[in-house]
Amino acid sequence: MGVRARNWAAGGLTVVLVGLLVAIGLVVTSRDAVDTELTAAQQDAAAAARAEALAFLTVDHEDMERLVDAVLAGATGEFAEQYAAQRETLVREAVRTEATSVPEVVALGVGDQDEDSATVLVAANSTVSNTGTRGEGQVRYYRLRLELVREGDRWLTDNLQFVR
Repeated sequence: MGVRARNWAAGGLTVVLVGLLVAIGLVVTSRDAVDTELTAAQQDAAAAARAEALAFLTVDHEDMERLVDAVLAGATGEFAEQYAAQRETLVREAVRTEATSVPEVVALGVGDQDEDSATVLVAANSTVSNTGTRGEGQVRYYRLRLELVREGDRWLTDNLQFVR
């Protein structure tokens, strides 16, 4: 291939690369624009689901009572009852295994929603350590479906399920 042909090929690749970068920028911009178009109710439900997912996935064997209270503060109905019934076991096992879990929400989406209920899907990662991990944190990937209900001016989690 001659010098001139190589220059044309390099120029062509540059144009394609710039085009891809521009397209990626447009996709990111469009995705951000969708986030800002959520209604106030969707934003409130999303914020409540994010907070509950983080509270649910956070574990610190040195402060479990407070963490359980944080989950229960955002819970209602059957989910609150089931979680409260497991309080003693959750605290005991976290202390016994010296467990910690530090989560982050990486994505979420508000599904069906009306004035009094919403479904929110949450993708979260968490760095988990316990006596079984020998001090090294392991990343775990969680996908959650939260069913929220409005009680007064608050969105509370009525059901939380792990999904695949």
